[in-house]
Amino acid sequence: MLTQDDKMRIDNLLIELTTLLAKVGLVLKQKVGYKAGKLSRTRNWCQLVDGDVSIRTHFPNIEGKVNVWKLFARFNTSQPPMWPWDKPERYERKKAQWMISGEDVWGVSYETMQEWLRTATGRQLIEQLVKDLRISYAYAYKRYC
Repeated sequence: MLTQDDKMRIDNLLIELTTLLAKVGLVLKQKVGYKAGKLSRTRNWCQLVDGDVSIRTHFPNIEGKVNVWKLFARFNTSQPPMWPWDKPERYERKKAQWMISGEDVWGVSYETMQEWLRTATGRQLIEQLVKDLRISYAYAYKRYC
């Protein structure tokens, strides 16, 4: 069960994530309720949900387990990302109008980050996410630009 302290710790780590991404040249633009990594005027390669927002972030993965999603990114489907990345259920416009969509979209939830933090440090989690998002950006840029 996620406590408010767990959520605050994870949200603080995700603030650090945006800072580390900027240091490697991957800047997320602020939107209402989330930050987006833009590829073009019409396509995002990743989205980071900021704290408690009014947009719906609580929905199942493809196995039906309900999660509170915090981060989405595009990855090559022939080389999907490893855990803590998970596949959200299929996008439905009425459910998540803000969410990036497609077969190549994967996500990270509060729940998987909390599980990671039981066995590793927050710094290890953030460094892994930065590494993963660099791979995601390279894939998305090659595919969509």
